[in-house]
Amino acid sequence: MEQSQVKYKLLMFFLTLIIIYIFGVIGDYLLHLKQYSKRKDANEIITLRKQNEDRKFIAEAKSQNYVRLIYPYLIHKIPEIEKKFIKDIVPIGAQPNKYVYDCNEGYGLTKYKTDRFGLRNNDNIWDNLELTKKEKILYIGDSFVNGDCVDDKYIISNNLNDFYNINLGLSGNDPYTYSSLSKIFIPVVKPKYVVLIFFENDNSPDGKVFLKNLKIKDIHSRYIKNSNGKIKLSNEIIKIVENIENYILNIQKNKISGSRPNIFNRASRYFSLPTIRNTIKVMYTYYFFKIPESTKLSIDILNEECKIYNCIPIYGFIPRETSSIGLKHIGLKYKDSIEKYLNKNENNFIDFSNTIKNIGENKAYALKGSHLSPDGYKSIAITINNFIKNQIKN
Repeated sequence: MEQSQVKYKLLMFFLTLIIIYIFGVIGDYLLHLKQYSKRKDANEIITLRKQNEDRKFIAEAKSQNYVRLIYPYLIHKIPEIEKKFIKDIVPIGAQPNKYVYDCNEGYGLTKYKTDRFGLRNNDNIWDNLELTKKEKILYIGDSFVNGDCVDDKYIISNNLNDFYNINLGLSGNDPYTYSSLSKIFIPVVKPKYVVLIFFENDNSPDGKVFLKNLKIKDIHSRYIKNSNGKIKLSNEIIKIVENIENYILNIQKNKISGSRPNIFNRASRYFSLPTIRNTIKVMYTYYFFKIPESTKLSIDILNEECKIYNCIPIYGFIPRETSSIGLKHIGLKYKDSIEKYLNKNENNFIDFSNTIKNIGENKAYALKGSHLSPDGYKSIAITINNFIKNQIKN
């Protein structure tokens, strides 16, 4: 009798757990719908853009022999890439010397030719580093520094004409990547200024694979080679990038030819309660927020490199559009934590929130996406230009 009662209690216990879990999955789905509804208008704009514009633009770009831009952050987003191709050094650029297409957010599909390092610059810029009489500026950051989804003439680095500008930004970069960029390019370029721009999502980086680069002594001399008086990307990195590009293209081909996910597969995304877990994470981060170690590292390394090579670091922060998602408050806490950390070292800091506020969010952000508009990018460039001339030089 006692044994049967124990079995009954165990059965009821497990049934209760199953019922709680089922309600949890349902709750996760409903929470997802609620969060989605808050940005429904923006999501519908993006969905329509993909259906009515992007497919046509991409097909046209491919017919012109442009290829998809392969971002370095895919190295840690796709674990197989790190296992197959990464040993001790990690690429921090896209495909070198390639005609690539990137994104469209209401101004047409961005298309350009990458430079010898897989970055968004006119390649000739690397041959004139010693000849230019202009003060050199390196720009470090993510898609906002890259100038995602607008033409070359609007990007930040192309709108400070009094300086010799080099763009090191790429979509998906985070503070771990920023540290690598400082270590690799500052010793080679020897700039007068280095502008490192943070974005809100830098507060939760996952690109730890790029820490491998920081363990290599004098990594710049391994990453960048000198050939007949001209600098170039090392053959080692070129080979790694080629392997990654081919691997990703094969994945995309298989994905296109594969069958569409069924209802069960679409529903299974909620089985691990991702929305609930993320909401708890966001709440915890908000109430117990402190500046991430990755952000401190990127600041410390840039400061160290500038002490060695006599450059002036300038830090900036670009906020997320307030209507896009509900992480605004964490973004503000992240910005405040950066500013507080920089104040300890008396570093230069530009809060681009004021720049965007001055021209208005509707004008500053893209029509059909989350990046900046042409006016938004140009306003950031004007702010940097004025900061250097009025705050540093005077």
